[in-house]
Amino acid sequence: MEIDINVMGFIAEMKPPEAIHPAGSGFLVKIGFFLSDKLKVIDEDGEVTKSQLCYEQKIITRYSTQICNPSYAEQLAYSTLHDDMDMDPKAAEKAKAEVGRTIMNKMEVARNSNPSLWTVFMVIRVYCAIEISYKEGGESSGEHGYDRLLKRLGDDDCSVCREEFESTNHILITTCHHTFHHSCLFEWLPRVPMSCPLCRSD
Repeated sequence: MEIDINVMGFIAEMKPPEAIHPAGSGFLVKIGFFLSDKLKVIDEDGEVTKSQLCYEQKIITRYSTQICNPSYAEQLAYSTLHDDMDMDPKAAEKAKAEVGRTIMNKMEVARNSNPSLWTVFMVIRVYCAIEISYKEGGESSGEHGYDRLLKRLGDDDCSVCREEFESTNHILITTCHHTFHHSCLFEWLPRVPMSCPLCRSD
């Protein structure tokens, strides 16, 4: 199994809070985690035989006094990515250090801006690409796990064209956990941008 992780983070906004913060809690931090998971299954000739792309998002809230050291930031990263967003455990383990460093760096930026009682909105984008051989098919156990992908065959259909999935090639799962053919979803999106065809969620 080969795992490639890229992380990007930034402060999206700082604004007055909706309520008074508890004394000694510091400022409120809302972190939006956005995960892009890509899984490729490679045959013995090095060709991609199956692929899947999955998006997840999760917003968590903490006070600045809670995010006070790198170990906590790493723990927060792992629990959010793996427990809340179903990222493969090996991938989450590999990602946690870089995500933790990014969180701490952005916290330093926020503190230097003297937010006082403000609310800080932070965005963390994690891009994960996993390549496994066809012999390792059952190893990846996150949301984009090969076994979970195979379970969709015959038990699910594309909500755009209503045809059953006959192959795991080019299946795309949205953040609301609905499944589509890659081509069908991208035909839909220009009509109603950033909206799920099934539930209309963003």
